Amino acid sequence: MSKIKEFTPRKERNSRSIAFEQKIKSHRRGRILKSLFFTVAIILSVWSLYYLWDNSSYSYYSEVSSYPRFSSSNSICVNHNGRVLTYSKDGINSMDAKGVVIWNETYEMQNPLVEVNKNAVAVGDYGGHVIYVLDEKGKVGEIDTNLPIRDFCISENGVVAAILEDQKATKLNLYDSKGKILVESESYMNQNGYPVAVALSENAEVMEVSYLQVDSSKVTSHVAFYNFSEVGQNKVDRLVSGRAYEETVIPYVGFFEDGGSFAVGSGRIIFYEGEEKPIDLAIKMLTEEIQAVYRGDNHVILVYVDTTGAALYRIDMYDKKGNLVLSETVDIQIHDILIQDKNIVIYNDTECIMYGISGKEKFRGSFGKSVSLLIPSNRVNRFLMITPTSVDVIELM
Repeated sequence: MSKIKEFTPRKERNSRSIAFEQKIKSHRRGRILKSLFFTVAIILSVWSLYYLWDNSSYSYYSEVSSYPRFSSSNSICVNHNGRVLTYSKDGINSMDAKGVVIWNETYEMQNPLVEVNKNAVAVGDYGGHVIYVLDEKGKVGEIDTNLPIRDFCISENGVVAAILEDQKATKLNLYDSKGKILVESESYMNQNGYPVAVALSENAEVMEVSYLQVDSSKVTSHVAFYNFSEVGQNKVDRLVSGRAYEETVIPYVGFFEDGGSFAVGSGRIIFYEGEEKPIDLAIKMLTEEIQAVYRGDNHVILVYVDTTGAALYRIDMYDKKGNLVLSETVDIQIHDILIQDKNIVIYNDTECIMYGISGKEKFRGSFGKSVSLLIPSNRVNRFLMITPTSVDVIELM
């Protein structure tokens, strides 16, 4: 066997090994310190940007672009996921930010009702029996209910829930976007009551319904949740949860974008948690009469008359957990309220006020035109402003 000679003395090799290990440890400490430094720097940068953004204010607005728009005097505009949806008794159309009509659908309705959920749109005649389903490209399908329509809603994927009037019972049916019946149900006044409000989750797997029951001595509202997935298949009528609320009428229900749901009634607002079997999370008792309800993706705003006399209205904004995150007085007439990320935009046809989530007033101004609709953009200070004769892009400065 060959004899291998050790050229490096053992003691020297051990000392070099120790020195090498120390270098590794020092290098690791350096990397950790650098990572910690960069993490802290990023956090501070994000906090600084958020602080500047949350505390920024604007003095006026600038018109970035303007395009002509032609509409009838009796038409109504709503936000169609960043586009302009205009409807009347004669038809409905969608146009882009340059006033170009993307699609147009004609009909004849006496009292058109419109529901929008992201790209999905449903339009039907109150008391009629036809509901049109549309999306960003135009007409998708047509639903013939064969019964008078009292109310309806649409999910993000185009499923429609409709409350229909019948002689013996009120029906609550689900339809797909092409008009196929998915679920049929009947409601009797002497049993679970009359359905007054309905909402669907984004995927239409869960339906929230508010029923009103009246007898000789009291009024009771029942809020019920139905699950149409495998979760509810073994439940009677697919009813997975529900609760009765005495001495209250609940005409407004809805789902939040990131899970959870709510119900607004006379004297209370209720928040629910759980996507498959919603249960009570928080109940806030209210002593004042609600004038209007506005909702964002994960917030709800209630509007009251300002009883102090200092302003016209007071707005209270709740998050999806039921926390009161903002209470502010408003001294202008309210046409609409936009909940835009961390900002609240309140406007009418001539005036606009923007508040931050902290309550700081960030903008107050008057429009030089009669405004029908404001549509927020992906930039906090830029909006699509719709007037009777134009489509304008404005930027707060």
